[in-house]
Amino acid sequence: METTIRTMQDELDALLEEGFKLFTGHIPASDHAHTLSFLKKHAAYQVWYAKALRVIRQLYPELSEEFQAHYRAMFPLPRVAPYLAWYTKALRLMRTLTFQRSHDAADQGKAGKDGNRPASYAALHDAGMGMTLTENGAMIPSAHLTFLAHFHQQLCILHAVSNGLESVLADMQGALYREVGEHVLAAAYELFRHGQGRAAGTLVGVLLEIHLAKVATKYRVPHCTNASGIIPLNEALKRGGIYDAEVWRLIQRLGALRHTCVDASVRDPTVDELTTLFQGVETIRKTVR
Repeated sequence: METTIRTMQDELDALLEEGFKLFTGHIPASDHAHTLSFLKKHAAYQVWYAKALRVIRQLYPELSEEFQAHYRAMFPLPRVAPYLAWYTKALRLMRTLTFQRSHDAADQGKAGKDGNRPASYAALHDAGMGMTLTENGAMIPSAHLTFLAHFHQQLCILHAVSNGLESVLADMQGALYREVGEHVLAAAYELFRHGQGRAAGTLVGVLLEIHLAKVATKYRVPHCTNASGIIPLNEALKRGGIYDAEVWRLIQRLGALRHTCVDASVRDPTVDELTTLFQGVETIRKTVR
């Protein structure tokens, strides 16, 4: 987990540094740059934007719409006749490659045909931050500052994602662990229903041990990694003050039942014992986190 966080943090830092260099490189640009040269110059930004949007969608999907809104606000250029022919071909390609970006392109194309922008576009454009063209094809003076303002907001969003990376990955790991745990419990119950009590108890006991080890790691409770098992982990967590004596006694009981299932030299576990083990493990997974 720590190695994953460090690797992803390095990649995010590199993406932020790339964006910052692009941003500072655009500051000295002329407000009166011709549209064609402006768009060519921003090709590097388009590459950066595609990478950053992919990262945000994976780590913080709730921020992706805001991130895209700033992009849309940068390039709401009025449409002219030659554009519409190009747009039709480009939209077909966009739909083939990615539905989301084709949706953005379709919104902008609709605005060019009937002059009515979607509400999200109108809100940003009416704020006085949209780009327009003069009759000779030059950009109005506000375009440069508009680009920088929205680019800066995108950098701030990506910086927030970078700062919250550890908690985001922890949430993702927790969600994945819970989903896997539910599948393991379902498999154990299936074994139980088919009369494979010993195998079912062994499987659910492994799930309990993994859960306790995860809790010990989360709270940095010192324990001997060589002495695996429910009982040693339970003792370490109690010493660490993670839970009280009542929970400790329940886990001790579950550990003993798990041992009954694992040890083939002793009697088979009863239905009541297996029921107690299943219910106890589910309780611990919900209350000890």
